[in-house]
Amino acid sequence: MDIRVRRGAALAAITVAGLACGAAPPPEPSADGLPADAAPPPASGAAPATARAPEAAAPAARIPAAAPSPAAPPAVAAGDGAAAAAPSRVAAPPVADPPAAEPALTVPPDTAVLHIGDSFALAGFAQALRPRMEALRVRYAVKAETSSYTTTWAPRMELLVANYQPDLVIISLGANEVEAFNPPAHAGAVRRIVKAIGGRPCVWVSPPLWRKDTGIIDVIRTSSAPCRFFDSDALVPGPIPRKRDKIHPNAEGGARWAEVFWRWLAAEHLPAGEDAGAAAPRRSPWALRPPPPDEHRARPALAGAPAP
Repeated sequence: MDIRVRRGAALAAITVAGLACGAAPPPEPSADGLPADAAPPPASGAAPATARAPEAAAPAARIPAAAPSPAAPPAVAAGDGAAAAAPSRVAAPPVADPPAAEPALTVPPDTAVLHIGDSFALAGFAQALRPRMEALRVRYAVKAETSSYTTTWAPRMELLVANYQPDLVIISLGANEVEAFNPPAHAGAVRRIVKAIGGRPCVWVSPPLWRKDTGIIDVIRTSSAPCRFFDSDALVPGPIPRKRDKIHPNAEGGARWAEVFWRWLAAEHLPAGEDAGAAAPRRSPWALRPPPPDEHRARPALAGAPAP
């Protein structure tokens, strides 16, 4: 009897502990010491009772996943004795204005441009003009020679013009005559070059000077009409970058020189339909506007008297 009382007390304690942990209470023991739901042992010679199928366990409850909490803003370090401040909005850097687009220059395809010159023509200048010419589908021929002069090219121009039949002629000569002893003696060669062009549109591009000339720039300026005159020193912001010899423009300097010239050429180009008269339909597609009155006038400082 005492054994059964102690066994019952122990089972009761286990039951209380199991309930506290969420477990089901054990079955009450029967009077013969077996659990209430346990089958009695079979009698000798009797067939064993069929075992009951175990009851299916209740499915465990699905625990919903916790929603992700929003990320906390980064902490801002507070100063000495100061409370942490809210993160400040960083000001965006100023946006630089895009470079100005080059003026549109429209010519029909398959026109011809002949460019003659000395080593300055090949100092990044013609190289930077070529892609612009090709974009317009222009046949761009560059005939340039180092150590050449106006007097070198004057007797050759008629044949060059006859062979290329250019719609526009660009002349880059004069750099090798910057230190000429007698610049006026070269005026005849300048006029002969212009005459050989035969009334076609033409531009004489003066070299960007690296030193004071002895007068060749004014000789070209005053002798190159009716070609237009592009004054590189006056129109190209300087100083332009040059090669180690401090004379020829380098690739960057030549590109800057060409860019300013191209803008000038586009502005001075006379598009079809802007002129009138019977000669308008027959003019060159590279026709240029008439020059301003002072374009072929000598510079006052070298002419010896102020300009009128």
